Amino acid sequence: MKNKYIIRPREASDFSDFVELRSKVFGDDAEFIEFFGACFRDDYLDFLIIEDQDGGETLQASLTQFDMGKLVVPEGKVSDIAGKSIEMSYAICTDPAARGKGYGSHITVYAREIAESSRKLSMLSPAEPSLIKFYEPLEYKKFMYAEQGSVLASEHVDFEFSHLQTKVLTPQEYNNYRETILANRVHIKLSEGALRFAAGLVTPATAGSAPDWEAESGAPDSSGLLLISDGAEPLAIAACEAAEAGSLAAAELLTFSEDGGHKELGIAIAKALATRCGAKRCDYMMPSRSGSETSAALGMISTSYEELAEIYSAAPGECPPYMGFTFG
Repeated sequence: MKNKYIIRPREASDFSDFVELRSKVFGDDAEFIEFFGACFRDDYLDFLIIEDQDGGETLQASLTQFDMGKLVVPEGKVSDIAGKSIEMSYAICTDPAARGKGYGSHITVYAREIAESSRKLSMLSPAEPSLIKFYEPLEYKKFMYAEQGSVLASEHVDFEFSHLQTKVLTPQEYNNYRETILANRVHIKLSEGALRFAAGLVTPATAGSAPDWEAESGAPDSSGLLLISDGAEPLAIAACEAAEAGSLAAAELLTFSEDGGHKELGIAIAKALATRCGAKRCDYMMPSRSGSETSAALGMISTSYEELAEIYSAAPGECPPYMGFTFG
């Protein structure tokens, strides 16, 4: 018998069931979901799949779609998709008891069509590499890449710093530096909501509210949105937070050299930040170099191969497109 279901936006009365599903699949709680809503405000929607079971309604799957920002294309490249707004499909989940019914595919395609009907681009970030093959038949293409790795505080690196300095940035300051660094590669200019969310992840906020960045004091050493310098000139910006087991996580690390992707320098800075805050290691993510063999596809986009080829050709010396913070 064919499943009877509808897809609709989440209503206030769905909140407890929605939290239960997200908790079951991702471990999210009501506090985190309320914080997300406070960051994105009116720039997101939760879509639900509601299945009719013997006259009763059961929440079986959900997807959150939010405004991540705009696609930025370097000068000299012309494309119809340059400057388009990007709707990110996030937290795509199906109740374990309902898997195998195609609900994950159905809600993903539904969200993509909603975005495209408003002349926006639809993107997603697979939670793991094996899911790339799941999303490719749904018209998503691998397009945005990054380097991910870990460096131990005890590990030898190519650069050593005697006077590393950090300054906590507001989200807008961070975004201004970010746009300067990434100007020569295809990337996403983050929306205000995405900036608030990223800032809140590295500096936990009060439940249900976005962080207040008017005052820059109180952030833990080596945590927050940081400007990193050697005392003479800026070296990088990073979004850092203390992680589990005494480690530091740089959810994004951009060097001022090589369009954000000076890998050796980035690894050295990650090590120095870990050492500074007493962590054993630092996990990092940064843009990929041209021709990198270690980059991973972290962002998938729904548009034609012809349109993508107009803005990135993988020619020698051309930097791969960079998404930034991963929203899986």
